[in-house]
Amino acid sequence: MSRLAILEQSPARRPLAPLAISAETAESADPGGETRLIDSFGRRLTYLRVSVTDRCNLRCTYCLPEDAEFPFGDRAFLSPAEIETIVGALARLGIRRVRLTGGEPLVRRDLPEIVRRVKALPGIENLALSTNGIGLARLAPELKAAGLDRVNVSMDSLDPERFREITRRGNLAEVWEGVEAALAAGLEPVKLNAVLLADGGDGDAERLAALTLDRPLHVRFIELMGTASNQHLQPERYLSCDAVRARLESRFGPLAPFDSGPRTGPAKAFQFAGAPGSVGFITPLSHTFCAECNRLRLTARGELRLCLFADRVYPLRPLLATPDPDAALESEILRVLQEKPAEHMLTQGNYGNLVSFMQIGG
Repeated sequence: MSRLAILEQSPARRPLAPLAISAETAESADPGGETRLIDSFGRRLTYLRVSVTDRCNLRCTYCLPEDAEFPFGDRAFLSPAEIETIVGALARLGIRRVRLTGGEPLVRRDLPEIVRRVKALPGIENLALSTNGIGLARLAPELKAAGLDRVNVSMDSLDPERFREITRRGNLAEVWEGVEAALAAGLEPVKLNAVLLADGGDGDAERLAALTLDRPLHVRFIELMGTASNQHLQPERYLSCDAVRARLESRFGPLAPFDSGPRTGPAKAFQFAGAPGSVGFITPLSHTFCAECNRLRLTARGELRLCLFADRVYPLRPLLATPDPDAALESEILRVLQEKPAEHMLTQGNYGNLVSFMQIGG
């Protein structure tokens, strides 16, 4: 990993593309999918991200202030049974793929139970986890046995010092042990999520992309998105995926489209010639993908979020106390779904009411 030198200069920022949505693109987001979750723009929603906690054991510079604290005793998160009931309603309406996020989901001791309950729900075809990897080495076999299919691990740099600088307390060796454990446990695919940061981020990108040349790892580069807690970083640390892709191709050769089956998320995946892994790009700013959105989000406290950068949430938890919670949940979800916005407004500097990614996951 250390054989690749840090590049001396960061690429210049490219102008942001305008947001646009077309009916043709929306209809192709989930071709043939059977779902009652169709918004007012014709987008078919089959993918749910469930935050199981808003707690985290790292303090990444683009996510949390260094002095961020969590109120002691404030643990009013959905229980495994509550998650099962709400996700079950969404599955009956058409959700087929679920991703568990945080905060950091591995801080919940009952995560394996949550995995078991969600994966057993009729209609759920695939269950994934997004994690910073702290503790994954120990838990990967148990999570796989509980029904977890795949995992994404946050890894913004392969330089131990820079990794610790970005995370403010993370140990790269410990996270890498988690990646190896995930591979050994049969969690497939194993993806590495890297937020692009201009202060050295292109050198980080080369090191990470090189992993895909001889390992079955799938690296996903993500453009830095603004929130209330990191907006001051946006102008100076933003690095576009276009610039990184050009740098990678100049180093390793052309990238060809990589087909790993139905596309379920915003990443566009590519592969170097002969590589067992792949490289993907998530471009919320340079090339927006709102027209292809197929997802909803459930917060750790039981609120439905229609867009990561929405300005409101819809409480579902109170419906669990009604005489017929299943019917009440389905009715409310279908009602509020029509309020899903056409697109985010990040290019206008509007990040909705999102304070930090810790709240709900990316």
